Amino acid sequence: MGKLRLILMASFQSLFRGLYKITFLSTFVHSLTCFIAGLTRLFSGTKPLQTYAKGNDIPAKRLILYEYEGCPFCRIVRETLSLLSIEVLIFPCPRETLKKYGHLENSRFRGEVKKLGNKVMFPYLIDENTGKSLYESRDIVSYLWEHYSGGAKKPFLYKLSMRGPFLILGFFFHALMRPLPSMGILRTPSKRPEKLLELWGREHHIGTKRIREALCTLEIPYILYHSNAEPKGTLKDPNSQKSFSNANEACSYLFASYQDGLTTEESPLDYGKDDRRAKRPPKT
Repeated sequence: MGKLRLILMASFQSLFRGLYKITFLSTFVHSLTCFIAGLTRLFSGTKPLQTYAKGNDIPAKRLILYEYEGCPFCRIVRETLSLLSIEVLIFPCPRETLKKYGHLENSRFRGEVKKLGNKVMFPYLIDENTGKSLYESRDIVSYLWEHYSGGAKKPFLYKLSMRGPFLILGFFFHALMRPLPSMGILRTPSKRPEKLLELWGREHHIGTKRIREALCTLEIPYILYHSNAEPKGTLKDPNSQKSFSNANEACSYLFASYQDGLTTEESPLDYGKDDRRAKRPPKT
């Protein structure tokens, strides 16, 4: 990453960390930044395709996705899943550190990805309906359209959001708006629930996004539904029989119930420090 970009991201991180501590501003700032983050992606995937809503090409077995909120390429895949209304089992894989690429020690699911696909890279999709496993976001998106779109055409804004300038700017400004480690970027040690949690929503729905971020940093696996069976932003925990439709309450519950250590707190300025040190020649 360019030094100037890292400095800007670090500045926004410090700014928002302070704003979120102001109780009466917190919810407003969350809503505003989530809205702007969605806007930078042209709210891609927010409105479902009507053809799929009628039941075309529904996968017989639930798709499986290893991903994390801080990864822009994972977001592209989630936008497509949301657009096509495909139910998916999410295994969140937040980074352990920004300092070293591919670092793998305490992560709950990153080791599984390495074992399954021989490399630690995201997103990683598994489709048990066809026996296919894919890494690259563009390959995954193409695969989803080929197998699960019902022959529907891609919406204009969705296609526009995938073009170079919009893609790059969307990645950057989205990262500026949601920069805290606990927003699905870095892991927070947690207790793993026995039963899968369930979340209903769309990719850029504000409440859904905030709950996804909490589930991601806590490395809690869950089923993501893109249906209207429940209001968007509804979280259900079969382990406690509790249900939430308010993002503040859902996130507070998740951290109170499952957090088991401190979130890894790093600045974007830490990005790649250990990688660079590893490349330096030894002193003579």
